[in-house]
Amino acid sequence: MRHYLRIVSLLALSSFCLGVAEFLVSGILPKLSGFYGVSVSEAGNLATLYALGVVIGAPIVSVLISRFNYRNQLIFTLGVFALSNALMFFSHSFMSALIARFIGGLMHGLFFVIATLVCLKAAPKSKTSMAMSLMASGLTVALVTGVPLGILVAKHFGLLAPFLLVAFLAAVAALLALFVLPKFSSKPANFKNLGVAFNFPPLYKGFLVTAFSCGSMFVVYIYMRVLLEKHGFSVESITNIYLYYGVAAMLGNLFGGKLTDLRGSFAALRFLLSMQVFALVAMSFSYHLPKPVVAFNAMAFGFFGFACIAPLKMLSGHLARTFTPDTPNSTIALNEASFNVGITFASLMGGLVARYISIDMNGICAALFALSAFSFLSFGLKKAYFHQK
Repeated sequence: MRHYLRIVSLLALSSFCLGVAEFLVSGILPKLSGFYGVSVSEAGNLATLYALGVVIGAPIVSVLISRFNYRNQLIFTLGVFALSNALMFFSHSFMSALIARFIGGLMHGLFFVIATLVCLKAAPKSKTSMAMSLMASGLTVALVTGVPLGILVAKHFGLLAPFLLVAFLAAVAALLALFVLPKFSSKPANFKNLGVAFNFPPLYKGFLVTAFSCGSMFVVYIYMRVLLEKHGFSVESITNIYLYYGVAAMLGNLFGGKLTDLRGSFAALRFLLSMQVFALVAMSFSYHLPKPVVAFNAMAFGFFGFACIAPLKMLSGHLARTFTPDTPNSTIALNEASFNVGITFASLMGGLVARYISIDMNGICAALFALSAFSFLSFGLKKAYFHQK
């Protein structure tokens, strides 16, 4: 048990680094816009390119390095990720910043493929969902402490200083992996395996559930600071709302793992997505109400959104083992890519809605994402989930 917890703790530290790098942009987006001399919607491409890198990195780069054992894969991934954030720190042109973010995204997607497979290998079967939640807890801790800390570091040490801090922490995690992670063997993959999953409708419907579920959060989250500034929230209030959001996300992540262990991934997702729809619709109206209501609303969509992570991963694992028993790793890699297909599409849609309609409508747009995920789950996957191939 101790050995298993050491592995999961290392993965949680690593996901913390990735979480800070991914979410930090939202917290300093207006300042990045001014620093690079571009509009806020254009600066949002720093998040979009990162997510696009994840989409490519998860299935494609994972195939390229699949002949190495998982320890070496993880060390490689964290090392390149550290270098990409160091490059971001030294980037004083918008184009070089976009390149650095894209490289970081490649490694982000690759990491979560490796981390998911390591959890499945290392954790006892009865604790797999909770192991997934603990591994992903680094992301939610990043929301609670990393992003507010990043904002403070940017304020006192320079706008790009947080990326140098992330680079240092990622390098430390890579070094620790050398001593903590066993040499779990990996089966060599090939690009043909990536196409196998699309022969089975339940699998690509599962990818759509993942994409729309994850994307629903980020339509609102990436532009949340811009929304709050528009409606007169002070810097202190905004920082507090991000903090409350992060606490709720952390609790939701653990709740989702426990609920999945108790009820199964299908039932857990139906409940969580239905609640997410209501929480996101409210984000288009709650800014008219007292500030505590807005903070509670942000906490609600953070809680239910991050609670979906564990059941989404477990649903993917179940479908992969059922329909592609010979190539489950490739199917899981595609599902990891789906998380950021959703984020990429969500950040793009959030920017378009903010620019051409009103940023106030982002909550309704996000709710449509969650409703789409609920529909694909309820009407496209119920039979596949409860019955074998």
